[in-house]
Amino acid sequence: MLFEDNIPYATLKIILVVTGTLGMMCSTVKLRHGAKRIALVFSLYLCYVTVSSVAIITIFGYTSFLRVFLFTISAPAVYLVFRLAQVTPSKAVFNYATQILFSMYVSASITLINAAVHGSTLTDFLMRLAAYGLIIALEYRFLRRPFLRLAAITEKGWLILALIPCSLMIFSVALATYPVSYTENPTNVIFMYLFGAVIIVIYFSIFQYLFTQYRLQMAKQDLELLNFQLGYLKEKITQDTLYAEKSRIDRHDMRHRLQTVSSLLENGNTAEALAYVRQSISQLHTKEPALFCKDVILNATLASYFGQAKEAGIVLETRLSIPEMLPVHSGEFSIAIANALENAVKACRSLPAGQRKIIFKCIHKPRLMLEISNPYSGPVAFSEDGLPLSKEEGHGVGARSIMAFCKKYDAFCSFTAKDGWFQLKILL
Repeated sequence: MLFEDNIPYATLKIILVVTGTLGMMCSTVKLRHGAKRIALVFSLYLCYVTVSSVAIITIFGYTSFLRVFLFTISAPAVYLVFRLAQVTPSKAVFNYATQILFSMYVSASITLINAAVHGSTLTDFLMRLAAYGLIIALEYRFLRRPFLRLAAITEKGWLILALIPCSLMIFSVALATYPVSYTENPTNVIFMYLFGAVIIVIYFSIFQYLFTQYRLQMAKQDLELLNFQLGYLKEKITQDTLYAEKSRIDRHDMRHRLQTVSSLLENGNTAEALAYVRQSISQLHTKEPALFCKDVILNATLASYFGQAKEAGIVLETRLSIPEMLPVHSGEFSIAIANALENAVKACRSLPAGQRKIIFKCIHKPRLMLEISNPYSGPVAFSEDGLPLSKEEGHGVGARSIMAFCKKYDAFCSFTAKDGWFQLKILL
């Protein structure tokens, strides 16, 4: 039921399969050009597919066409979509070759089903149309975002992985077309599907490897972020400790200074006493460390980011009622607050001076609740799990870190953007 003698329908079937495969290839990538240009390029490509396929089928036969389509159709399609998409060559070959391999099995299966039910060209066409439409919709809905995340995080190993679908495609074509078409050789059909089972095992192993790499990369990024923030907090704590020690020394020395002033006044040396007082005052201009709570790490975090906000001309509105004993690890809670305040300060810096404001609330009755609000400009997109999507590549780690903290302590967490205000709320 290849309909090889019906060249007009065979050509239509090829165009449908190629269009469906292109849709599958594009469903998991970001295209860098507009819809009009992409449509024009694909239209020209389909014209080439039509002319070349009709010529090969007419001169050499349909089975010969099946033997060479990887080179006449698939290879140009891989290069074409690679040029239109934002992806590295090794990732492109792995992704597109995998989609072509899947499409080959889908197309062959529909042919066998249509032959088993003694279907016509109409049933063959409708089954292919329905199958490819469903596959493209499912891939776009469920595979696009996870694969884009994997591709963005996992940078190494794609070249070796790309060899797998390429070799599998060649072997699958050999099974399906040598010595004759698979529709004329029931034994080859059995071997094709046994090989398909092997392919499933191979791809299960590949994606287990990719997800392992993804988790390792995410853990590495989070660890680097935590180490950086903890180092910053330690430095801040050290500075505050030095300030506190200096203040203690100054207060200790104040008694001796007052005794000196008293002695000068008793002896009538008023001018010397005034000069000594002025000198002492200038020496006592010591910056007192800010005290927002009794926890040293959390206090240092708040002092640091509140200081950054004030330096950026951001109006701070705070409501603090932080208990002496936190229900969570203070270092981890500080990291979550640091991530949230860092994002809030960054968002405010992009606004005009008069619109910069951060509302910070942290209260502990009836339960510990953190709420941070700030105005923002431009649209804010959210992922399916409620996390705000960063507009810059490589960013967005802070939001994932906050979510990881909330999952660990079974806390309620919500990110919202409404009426020009972005808000993070954490309820423990």
